Amino acid sequence: MVKKHEPRPEFRSGPPKAIEVKVAHSAAEWRQAKTALRREHGLGTGREAGDRLCQLVKEDGRLVAVLVWCAAAWHLKARDETVGWDAVTRSKRLKLVVQLRRFLVLEATRRPNLASQCLGAGLRELVSQWESQHRYRPLLAESFSDPESHAGTVYKATNWEQAGLSKGYSQDHTDFYVPNGRPKKLWLKELAPKACALMCARELPAACQGAEGEGGGVRSPLKVSQLGSLREAFRRVADPRSATSRRHPLAAMLGLIALGLLMGARDVLDIWRKVACLSQSQRAALGLCVRDKQSGRLTMPGYDALNDLVGAIDPVAYAQALTAFLQTHAGLLPRSLALDGKSVGNGRCGMIITLCRHEDGRPVAMTVARGKKEDCEVSEGRALLAHPQVQLANALVTADPLHNKADTARVIVEKGGDYLIGTKANTSKRLAAAAQALKGTPLLY
Repeated sequence: MVKKHEPRPEFRSGPPKAIEVKVAHSAAEWRQAKTALRREHGLGTGREAGDRLCQLVKEDGRLVAVLVWCAAAWHLKARDETVGWDAVTRSKRLKLVVQLRRFLVLEATRRPNLASQCLGAGLRELVSQWESQHRYRPLLAESFSDPESHAGTVYKATNWEQAGLSKGYSQDHTDFYVPNGRPKKLWLKELAPKACALMCARELPAACQGAEGEGGGVRSPLKVSQLGSLREAFRRVADPRSATSRRHPLAAMLGLIALGLLMGARDVLDIWRKVACLSQSQRAALGLCVRDKQSGRLTMPGYDALNDLVGAIDPVAYAQALTAFLQTHAGLLPRSLALDGKSVGNGRCGMIITLCRHEDGRPVAMTVARGKKEDCEVSEGRALLAHPQVQLANALVTADPLHNKADTARVIVEKGGDYLIGTKANTSKRLAAAAQALKGTPLLY
């Protein structure tokens, strides 16, 4: 049966009408929006998750469009690659992304270009209205369109960028997703200049800091499948514990330590606190097997067990195993990396030399060193850069003046990277040459 459509009214040219974007505050205003969506939107009203905002677009006091914004999807590969953040940063700052959950232009008011006018007006007011209601400013908007029924013209007209396709899953109940066989186009819209860079920065702008969650750091930066391979990476490391101290598998405990480091932990206590909230599936993937007698749930090693293991393990074997895992899963390293050495346990455990990402401090390779900082950090740092598993192609490596050595720079260049290394009095000839070369330029002051 063919559905008959009522003829649309003819639109006559005339002076442009005033478009106003109001926020739905009262229950009556939300009901008005929901009624319109239920009656005319092909997907119905939908369900908003997290913080939400409903915009009522009116023209000379008459409702012409409804926009419903809410929390973003937890994980979208194309979006996360565009932003450039890791899983931990995403878990802490996901509220900076808002999703256009529903957009409807009422049938009775439709005319050419009205949809783009309404969406553009809504975007112009979104940031200030969201901040007024939720006390923080979002930086990125996301939305979806069905390529089988919509070309996404309204998104193109309002300067959204297509970031790729979703994997074609629909949410069922609250925590489960089922395949629907219909991937959607993903559209992204920056709500501030250089929004993606701001979302990955060490510190958010003051107006955005209210979006950052305190508990995001306890989430695993690795997927469950990757946790299993992390456990396997440590199977060949020798166990230094006595037979009576092996309650938890060594590979699982070393995996917990590595996971804490990937979360940005600075000491053993911080590692223990960060991994304490791992889920049962994450604990199982890491290889933990001790269960509570009453609840049957997998238990975590105590702080003392982790601390004793850190003091007893062979740091070289551990660092080599972790570096192998990081390089196997990282592919080409990010373009901006920092080489730095830090003493562990006030120097009692030697030094960890790390090659890490500038934007979030996440390590991508590491090694250990023993001896005086001036001697061992330079040689071991150079050896880490030269290791066959460490890829430096298209990477910019920064380091402090301690590493201003011709041999270190040569390793970076020969592996296809660039370097930015400071110079000072400890490299007096280079300092004098640099000062002479920059004399009379604004780069020397």
